[in-house]
Amino acid sequence: MSFRFPEKPVLFYPSLARTAGSDEAILLAIYHDYIQMHGLPDKSGLPSAVLSRTEWLSLAGFWDEEKLAMVTSSLVSQGYIQASFGHGRAIKLVLQTPIDQHSAASSSPVFPDEPPAPPVTVQELPVVEQPPERSEISRRVHQAQIRRPGPAPTFGGSIGWSKSRQVTPSRETTAENDFASRLNEIEQKNQKLHTMFLGWRPSQMLLDMLPRHSIPQPFAEGLLDEFILYWLDKDRKESNWDQKFLAWVKREWVNQQTRDARKQRAEEANKGVNHENTRPDNREKRQRVTAAIMDIKDTDW
Repeated sequence: MSFRFPEKPVLFYPSLARTAGSDEAILLAIYHDYIQMHGLPDKSGLPSAVLSRTEWLSLAGFWDEEKLAMVTSSLVSQGYIQASFGHGRAIKLVLQTPIDQHSAASSSPVFPDEPPAPPVTVQELPVVEQPPERSEISRRVHQAQIRRPGPAPTFGGSIGWSKSRQVTPSRETTAENDFASRLNEIEQKNQKLHTMFLGWRPSQMLLDMLPRHSIPQPFAEGLLDEFILYWLDKDRKESNWDQKFLAWVKREWVNQQTRDARKQRAEEANKGVNHENTRPDNREKRQRVTAAIMDIKDTDW
């Protein structure tokens, strides 16, 4: 049985993976190939392309949105690309180095060739390799920390990824400053979000506010388990669950009041039917009088 590959393969460069990271090398090759096929030079002459959110997610369909955003942020921080959002949540990608015209004829990006490996010499005695200096270890740890700044914010208010913080303020434009500040605000807001968990309890302030809405506290506590199970299934994040719980309790209280009023009206209607007027109907009286008149032989009346 023969096997056929389903789509075009993704190029992987080991030399680029050693410097930028394996995921970064894969994504950079994908971006490079897409810009070669569909991109145009921007105002600075650098190759760029504008993608919709759907097109951007389809470039690396084997990753979810959070993974794709994290790797893109790493490429931006290392200076390989520029990424920003435009109108309608469109994404603009710009390569930092221009594309060679010779490489544009092929679908594979061109990176600096790996230096040739030195010839292997056979030692008669075993040689113990010296560990790298502490400065080299510190540099590698620092690079690893830079490549992992944390997950970028997802769509729904996100505006892109911030550039490396090592750029001097004199070289940053006003748009880039606004871009970084807005991203920091979104990251701080996301840090305040938390998911629902078993054992969650409303704050005492919310319980003190229930009498203002004429809602008894036992009624609200009776809805707590249903509220927790509902939002555990939704897997949502909120900065303050008290607001959600108060809206839930108020809605259920209104529904309870409506059901009680409907039940009371039904009971009153049934009570009225049981005690209705038992006097004979006037129509029956008229029918009996007419029948007696029509009976000529009956002279009792």
